[in-house]
Amino acid sequence: MKVAARLTDILDRETSSHLSVASFVDHYLRLLEFPADIVQALAKEGINLFEAEQLARITAERLGVTTSQAKRTRAELLSSHLQTKASGERLRQRVNELLRALTTQARESTNGEVAAELEALEDFDPYDSTHLFWEQLKQLGFAFREIRRADVTDEEIEELLKASEPILAMLNRIQRRKDGAAQKLKI
Repeated sequence: MKVAARLTDILDRETSSHLSVASFVDHYLRLLEFPADIVQALAKEGINLFEAEQLARITAERLGVTTSQAKRTRAELLSSHLQTKASGERLRQRVNELLRALTTQARESTNGEVAAELEALEDFDPYDSTHLFWEQLKQLGFAFREIRRADVTDEEIEELLKASEPILAMLNRIQRRKDGAAQKLKI
């Protein structure tokens, strides 16, 4: 308890009470486990902590490659991210896509049942016309179902993500409004 109290005092003093002990432990202590290239990028390349956390997820173990190959992959993603001046969220999406693609490749090479698994996970019913924007959802659903990572370039992914951001922002606003209305009804 003395350590927590002392740490709270230090954080309050050094951050003008803007950083809690929980946030410090959750985010900043993880820096000790980050690869050296990510710590260096955080210090010198102008990326923020969130972006560093995303890049640190790309490890040799997760990729199934050597440490130098993982470092090269992180460097390529970082370079692309800095050149495009993309958002941290876009970087997170790219890292997720990379890790998801590798997971899919691993599954395909081990059991060949990826298509069946994906179909089982899909809850998109193209014949349910009760959805708002049913025609657009159907068109998008069929298009995305046929596209694989190898079919698109990084630039096309960036363009798709950029185009989807306003739509996702609008959907988030609608959801927040709905949540606010639900909260008012509870009161």
